[in-house]
Amino acid sequence: MRYWRLLPLLLVFLYVPQFAHAQLWSGILNPTSGTGACTVGNTSTPDRCAIDWSTAGIAGGLPSSGWTQSGSGISASACGNGVSDCTSTIQTALNGCGTDHYVLLGGGTFLINSNLDIPSNCVLRGLGANQTILTANGTSGNVINIGTNSQNLANWPSIAISSGATAGSTSITLASLPSGSSITAGTLIIVNELNPSWVSINGSEGTCNWCDSFWNGTRAIGQTDLVDSVSGDTLTLDQPLFISYPNTPLVTPLPTSDVTQYAGVENLQVYANNTGYLSNFNFSGCAFCWVSGIEGNYADGNQVQVQYSYHDEVVNSYFSNAFSHSAGGTDSDVAIQYFSSGTLVQNNILERLHVSVMEQWGPSGNVVAYNYAFGNFHSPAPNFMINDLNTHGAHPLLNLWEGNIATQAQPDNIWGSSSDGTFFRNWIKGATLDCNPVSGRSTVVCSPIGTQGNTGINGWWPFQAVRAMDIDFLTYSYNLIGDVIGSSDMANLVDTNTSVPLAQVNMVVALCGPSPCGAVRSYDADAYAYSFGYAESSDTGANGTANGAGCDGPTTYTCHSLVPYSTTFLHGEYSEVTGQTTWATGVTQTLPASFYLPSKPSWFGNVPWPPIGPDVTGGIGPGGHAYAIPAEVCYEKVMGGTVGTGSPLTFNANACYGGSSISSPPAPPTKPTAIAQ
Repeated sequence: MRYWRLLPLLLVFLYVPQFAHAQLWSGILNPTSGTGACTVGNTSTPDRCAIDWSTAGIAGGLPSSGWTQSGSGISASACGNGVSDCTSTIQTALNGCGTDHYVLLGGGTFLINSNLDIPSNCVLRGLGANQTILTANGTSGNVINIGTNSQNLANWPSIAISSGATAGSTSITLASLPSGSSITAGTLIIVNELNPSWVSINGSEGTCNWCDSFWNGTRAIGQTDLVDSVSGDTLTLDQPLFISYPNTPLVTPLPTSDVTQYAGVENLQVYANNTGYLSNFNFSGCAFCWVSGIEGNYADGNQVQVQYSYHDEVVNSYFSNAFSHSAGGTDSDVAIQYFSSGTLVQNNILERLHVSVMEQWGPSGNVVAYNYAFGNFHSPAPNFMINDLNTHGAHPLLNLWEGNIATQAQPDNIWGSSSDGTFFRNWIKGATLDCNPVSGRSTVVCSPIGTQGNTGINGWWPFQAVRAMDIDFLTYSYNLIGDVIGSSDMANLVDTNTSVPLAQVNMVVALCGPSPCGAVRSYDADAYAYSFGYAESSDTGANGTANGAGCDGPTTYTCHSLVPYSTTFLHGEYSEVTGQTTWATGVTQTLPASFYLPSKPSWFGNVPWPPIGPDVTGGIGPGGHAYAIPAEVCYEKVMGGTVGTGSPLTFNANACYGGSSISSPPAPPTKPTAIAQ
């Protein structure tokens, strides 16, 4: 293992502590450690917690632009141009891939009847998502595993932490490091603790005893980290601990044989055929892995899932359509789960999925940014407006959602709690156009537009459960800063069953809070900019009682709460409903352009920077406060799409963003001479 690159900060004296430098959010949010530290999980007041999100993804960007081709490449004709199964041919080439090499697939169609596994320090690369197509016909697993896909916490012994498990710490001491332990420099570890009082796995639809994978739901809060060095029983960590872990903290090491590093997939398309895959792309036990410039042309299950992983990237890609648009084991989305940390989901187009990006089962410290999401639908109830940006299953923590354009954001309560997430400079529209068909693969048709289900109608605007920003009853201490909420489309929504326009309501809060106090929340008569403290989407909160109509939890379980509202930090939020910006008192009204990017990235091109926020003028969004982000510009100006077009369109990332701007990152860090190989 080449620690000079995998661990560029290996030497302790080279390490820069998390809060040693000023954060882009300084003066607005508070660190989780050091001077002015917040209280994570505060359930009484907004405590405005944040971490250093600037390290998300791979330091220096994707490293593969200068890598060497492995072998002569594989042509589609070598496998009968999509007639013969090409799985073993491609896998053999991947198995022989040299360090810092890529396996090149030519243009054309490649039939995949099983699963492909990308090894460490290797990339599977096509000529472009519009040229290299993997048509997937396997019946189980994932089309492409970026990693071994063999993670099983039951096989990995956990070790108690005796000291150092405090926020900001990069050094932890174990109770006893077993003789012959596999924990060495470069080991990926999971750090967690018994659930504190502010973490719940009891959601409105039951108990999530799988939320931590192995401990029956008792340890749903934690993070993934990397060991820089080992001295006796003491581990030096690559990333500071996000929070303190006082409740019987444990370290669970992932054996080196189960971890993949620096593996990627670039510039190709997976064409799904509804044959039984769990996902198109699966990251499992990956450190510094990626997909870039790819297209997910439908998915049997999830488009992408990331689990037990560290600082991976899902970037510059197009995820279009899915065969499943209902609740189940997958949500046709990009899923960040099982304690993954440092994941960067950036600059993607997400079209006609079930949910767009979902965080669930303990992910922390991840960044979801500048993604364009639209057209999602729930096939059992097509008039129901489903979310794009979602937390779903205990306990997502300290994640950043920035600069996205989406229909609805919803940290939900279905399988437990989440907290201390930050939404910054997103445009949450509160409306989307949905189109036929609602099942299967066929040409998407969106005209004429009317009431879904009526003869001859192909397109409709969902008008049920319209809540642009929906903070549910087990979610708290969220930061909503600089977002633009609502749109002219939301303002023009109509109950198409009655032809009555939806009333526009800025805010509704369950139980007693701001006026209206303990309000009844309409399901299909009102459109809300903000909703706080309710349960299921059908929950009306009738009479402000603890268990109002539509609360699906047990009768003894409180499904409404004032805490989501009373602990939310609202600052610089512009609402289309009121035409006004809400500012918190005593906090600067000068917002940085980003909470994780130090300057305008090259892939933004001519798009204004920042593109969204109360300080932005002249844009296409409410009050002129929002512009189209690069992913939307790509979809509309390069690919020729319009909202409602819906059929997978021709996509090539280089055509959208320019090859040099997305695939030629800064050079990797120089090897520290003390550990050069």
